[in-house]
Amino acid sequence: MGKIVDNGQFERYNTNTMNTNEIFFSTLLLMISLVSTAVATLVWRRRKAPGAKALVVFMVGIIWWSITYALFWANVPPSRLFWLNATYFGPVIVTPAFLIFTLQFTHREKWLNRSVFALLTIMPVLTIIFLWTDPWHGLFYGGQATSGESAIFSGGPWFWTNVVYSYLLNLLAIILLFKSYLSSHSLYRRQIGLVLAAAFIPWLSNIMSLVSLNPLPALDLTPISFMITGIIMAFALFQFRFLDVVPIARDKLIESMKDGILVLDKQSRVVDANPTMAALLGRENASIIGQNAAAILPGWPQLQVLAEKPDDVGHEIQLPGNSSAFLHLRVFSLTDRRGNEQGKLIILQNITVRKKLEAEREELIDTLQKALGEVKTLSGLLPICANCKKIRDDQGYWQDVAVYVRDHSEAEFTHGMCPECMEAYYPETFARQIQ
Repeated sequence: MGKIVDNGQFERYNTNTMNTNEIFFSTLLLMISLVSTAVATLVWRRRKAPGAKALVVFMVGIIWWSITYALFWANVPPSRLFWLNATYFGPVIVTPAFLIFTLQFTHREKWLNRSVFALLTIMPVLTIIFLWTDPWHGLFYGGQATSGESAIFSGGPWFWTNVVYSYLLNLLAIILLFKSYLSSHSLYRRQIGLVLAAAFIPWLSNIMSLVSLNPLPALDLTPISFMITGIIMAFALFQFRFLDVVPIARDKLIESMKDGILVLDKQSRVVDANPTMAALLGRENASIIGQNAAAILPGWPQLQVLAEKPDDVGHEIQLPGNSSAFLHLRVFSLTDRRGNEQGKLIILQNITVRKKLEAEREELIDTLQKALGEVKTLSGLLPICANCKKIRDDQGYWQDVAVYVRDHSEAEFTHGMCPECMEAYYPETFARQIQ
């Protein structure tokens, strides 16, 4: 990115007295490129993590920036101005890549639509085109380019357009990181805190140039500041396993859960809640935050009694005023590293449908049991006379089959005569029936 100085002119160096400085600057920048390469390699190994690939592109931009700036100070052909122009491929890559990384790292991928990608691509492309075609129109340098420049600190209309564009992207990334920092905890907060600190470092280097505190006045400190950014990223990689343990987005987990989640502090004030909990309580999610649990949870005193019981015990409750809604309540204590209680996590699961099915099942079972109680069945071996076909009951009496079946089942008999018996005993009637 460009950097502003008070006089609005390019910073220049004296070619007769800076030979030693040139060697030092060139060596320093090559070291920056090596450090950035190492960091890019480490991040690439974790490329499946959210934001990792964008971070690799970010580091590649720093590598290019550092190497081309080193070649500038080494006075390698074709010319110093050529290599100074070449450095700009780095800044136009670094700024959008860092914003993309921030969006992915903070799980705002939905922002990365085609329009955003087009904007993040078109602006860098136009900047490079205007830079390398400046002799024809003067839109980038504005007629201020000379062979004695050591950094691009000012220029024409497009130079300032790109400066504003770059600073706005960086500012947006910082705002998003800061918001994620405030809503994160423990390891995730330290991860985001390191990235946030890294994002501020290039701004500090620009402020140092603005107030003339640059210890190396002829050198653009921006690549060095990005090297420090790379070191911080590397520290985060190893110290906090950055990108190995990535914060899980609330909108993908907590806010999409079907169970109600409520987080309370030590004073029973609501710290966080998901939309499911808000719906169960019949409140807007924003209106819940900061409220006392007693104000939003009907029957909270009774729930507090349950909350004192072991965490692995669940309780079925009904919210007052809604007798048809059944909830399964679980309460967990939230403690710090020393075991001191910091608050409570309340999980409410809506089990109304399950309770309804259980009630229907119990009703069906009861109905079947009543029906079975009224049904008499015949089972086992029945002694029956081979001649008269009477059946012997449990008391040893012989009963007619019809009488026995009637007494031992729900069956009733009606009398009739089969065709064979009709023919044998009433042949005339049988003959009339078959005519």
